[in-house]
Amino acid sequence: MSTPLPTPVSFKWLNMNLYLLASISAFSIVLPATMAVIRYRHIHQRYLPFLCILIIGFLNESLSFILIRLYRTNLVNSNIYTLIEYLAYLWFFFRILQPTNHWIWGAGTLGILIWILDNGYWNSITTSNSIFRIFSSLVVIWLSIDKVTQLTWNEAADRYKKTDLLLCFSLFAYFTFRGFIHVFKQFSFEHHVEFYIHLWSLLSVLNILVNCSFFIAIIWIPKSPTTR
Repeated sequence: MSTPLPTPVSFKWLNMNLYLLASISAFSIVLPATMAVIRYRHIHQRYLPFLCILIIGFLNESLSFILIRLYRTNLVNSNIYTLIEYLAYLWFFFRILQPTNHWIWGAGTLGILIWILDNGYWNSITTSNSIFRIFSSLVVIWLSIDKVTQLTWNEAADRYKKTDLLLCFSLFAYFTFRGFIHVFKQFSFEHHVEFYIHLWSLLSVLNILVNCSFFIAIIWIPKSPTTR
């Protein structure tokens, strides 16, 4: 967070522990990303977008760590990453939901437009912006619910059902909480800074749990029928 920490509490202790938690949370993506690389040859192509999300996420976290150490900020690459992440999730859900091309192009175009406005017109790409993050969170939440509903009402056996359910529930939990935080941030609700510190700490813990669930989901993915 860029908001100054409160002085009534032990500043050094709190700052150190928040940084440690944030670092552990950020690099917890190493677990699913490593497993994705190990199982790459045996995973069906429908999950290729998700594997790309994990690899790009790891690269972004590594770049963020370097930039923070050198320049004390990672806002530019983080804002760019949110757009890449959004488009990659659209690609992922296009593979597992198979919506119409018209819908996917519309969602992608609208997302790019909102990102440009949020990072180039309403705000700057060098600041922490929330409008696009709220929008992208809502889209991923809706797509996750749509896929869970499809799997729930579809009586036909699906060899990927267990994996898809775990991924969708994890995405729903993470993006719901992330969107919730950015709604508070965007509309500037009057709360003490400690309130936001607790929210971001909870998001960091949730991120660790979600990456652990991604790790399990990748293990659950059945081998591609084309592999021997």
